[in-house]
Amino acid sequence: MNAREKLIHMIEENEEIQRYKRIEEIINHNQELKTKFNELKSVQKQLVNAKHIGKKEAIDAFQAQYDALYEAIEAYPLMSDYLALQSDINDMIQTVVNILEEGLEKDFDK
Repeated sequence: MNAREKLIHMIEENEEIQRYKRIEEIINHNQELKTKFNELKSVQKQLVNAKHIGKKEAIDAFQAQYDALYEAIEAYPLMSDYLALQSDINDMIQTVVNILEEGLEKDFDK
């Protein structure tokens, strides 16, 4: 097993990722929640675009819409766990990326 495969295996076997996948499967079978997630993603994209353009009124409107959808989603059972795990996993992946980048930079600096 090479280093890449070991890293992938470690990530896939991580307890948080396993729990995240189990919750995600439950969520994917809930059509109402799935619809709300799609709405949230759509509003999030619009919010990012409004921020990029710098439209203050649009930013405020999309942020309010995003916050309301997020609260509605968070009210579902398991959702606070799911969202917390999602954040933790994103942080973990960013840490792995940073470690890899630092290792590559050291290799090029030699």
